[in-house]
Amino acid sequence: MRKRFLMVLTSALLLSFSCLVSQAQNKTTSKTERVPTYEVGGQIFSFNGDELGFGWGAGARFTYNLNNYISLDNEVNFFLPDEGPAYATQGLFGIKAGKRTKYVGIFAKARPGFQTNFVVNNREQTKFAFDVGGVAEVYPYKQLVLRFDAGDVIIPFGNDVVGPPFLPQRLGTTHNFQYSLGIGVRF
Repeated sequence: MRKRFLMVLTSALLLSFSCLVSQAQNKTTSKTERVPTYEVGGQIFSFNGDELGFGWGAGARFTYNLNNYISLDNEVNFFLPDEGPAYATQGLFGIKAGKRTKYVGIFAKARPGFQTNFVVNNREQTKFAFDVGGVAEVYPYKQLVLRFDAGDVIIPFGNDVVGPPFLPQRLGTTHNFQYSLGIGVRF
């Protein structure tokens, strides 16, 4: 009987202390302002690589901020040719992680995805793409974000023959510099 009483008393004391500790943690974390959970925006971008050449376009972005340091970062871009409809699409879906203050943020990004409209073995195909790089953000207001991205979009072609039948090429893995300038709303 005495043993049970001591176990119940000890459990109650430990539970009480854990509640006090969790309240203290909540008070300290409430002093640091939480970033808005969602960001929706758009961007213009430029894409340049030795093997694939130059491209540019516009796109849309959605970001879900897990906390002040890590975000799920997604974007879809449409390449704009000189004339006519968009001839390629790029989708990137991954993680952005780094440090932010009230007015600026610096992040690293790693986003796998896809890029379309490659002529591979005489057929148009979609290829895997992987974007790795950095992001700088400015927050002039709590609900507004200005964003600059720079990264390497890696596209592995392997031994696929790429291009028109009269000028085929084996590209292997390409590295393409891509940068963008965007604006978004946070809520």
